[in-house]
Amino acid sequence: MQTIRITDLPKNRAVTETFLDGTLAVISRSGLHATERLLLANLPSLDAAPEGALLTAGNRSGCIALAAAARFPERALACHAFDLHHARAIQRTLAAHGAHPRFTHDREVHLCDETLADTLPDVASDQSAVAVHCTTSLPDGPFAAALFMSTPGTMTGELVLDQLEEIHERLVDGGLCLMACEASSAALFKQVRAIFGTLRVRFDKKGVCCCIAKKKGALARVRDFSATFPASLPGLEPCPLISLPGVFCHRRPDTGGLALAEVAARDLTPGQHVLDMGCGCGLVGILLARSQPDVRVTFIDAHARALFATRRNLESLGLLDRATLVLSDCGLPQSDACFDLFAGNPPYYSDFRIAELFIQTAYDTLKPGGVCLTVAKNARALQERQAACFGETEVVPRRGYGVVRSIRL
Repeated sequence: MQTIRITDLPKNRAVTETFLDGTLAVISRSGLHATERLLLANLPSLDAAPEGALLTAGNRSGCIALAAAARFPERALACHAFDLHHARAIQRTLAAHGAHPRFTHDREVHLCDETLADTLPDVASDQSAVAVHCTTSLPDGPFAAALFMSTPGTMTGELVLDQLEEIHERLVDGGLCLMACEASSAALFKQVRAIFGTLRVRFDKKGVCCCIAKKKGALARVRDFSATFPASLPGLEPCPLISLPGVFCHRRPDTGGLALAEVAARDLTPGQHVLDMGCGCGLVGILLARSQPDVRVTFIDAHARALFATRRNLESLGLLDRATLVLSDCGLPQSDACFDLFAGNPPYYSDFRIAELFIQTAYDTLKPGGVCLTVAKNARALQERQAACFGETEVVPRRGYGVVRSIRL
């Protein structure tokens, strides 16, 4: 029996599940998601795929990739994740089980040094048949088969369709796509059928389904799911910003982000250096760069598509020479204490762990006298955490949000 472990918990506190007639066991913290279980149960469907490489996308633990690598050891394997945190988890899972994947990211952005040291395997693995890609688009292929997992709450319908069109483009004719997703969206299935044609659909008892599709020729039309919206600070001309599916606040400017930029603009002076953490499409940092001469901005995000959208916006507005883009899920090294202003719109999930990372990064990287600004709809919890790090804080109300302001002493 092959055993895949994706948790550090001891076996008596973890959950063990078996698949493929007892030939595969997966040990996880609280059990696999139903979409993962269904992909594993239907993995033998890919035995009929033509010769060639495999692609996995959407799985955040590396479990699917490892099971595919074990079942098809003669095939090259590419694993894709948009988010660096997920890509690192996949890389660690594979490495812990003897696979040593090479790691790739978009070369137009910097990979944070701490992330680089923690993520990349030995140089010898450059020739590995397994690769982890944290990139804007799926790896080029071609692929004989793809395994795609759409987890509820993490992918919008547009992002699912965007990825499925990319998968279709990268499959060889006759290549197979094995997709697991929620079964409740009839509209989504209609559009999936428009991409692949005939689907074999299998349901499990928890309302998650598995679609098995075969590529039959090129798509008649490949859609562009990007969007453009205007954004501005008071008194300045609006500028067009591009966003992509999967990037925070796709198709519209985030109200909290606008509130953050408007308050930050009051503290900004010409020539200062801004750190925009969790930058999304670059909304806050770009508005600040346009508000004062010679302002430099370092944009950080863990999502490859966010940095791609930011770069496109910087290029179109002629601001790329004043910007640095960093792919990171762990902030910046403390040695980079060179910023005059920190702007962050942290997500509310993960019990404020990500918000605390934002605040700690601000404290570590601001110059003495530098300003830390974060924003939340209900700022009380954020203010408490920021005060614990910086001391005195104030909340500036703006657009129905609270912008929490602190000074680095």
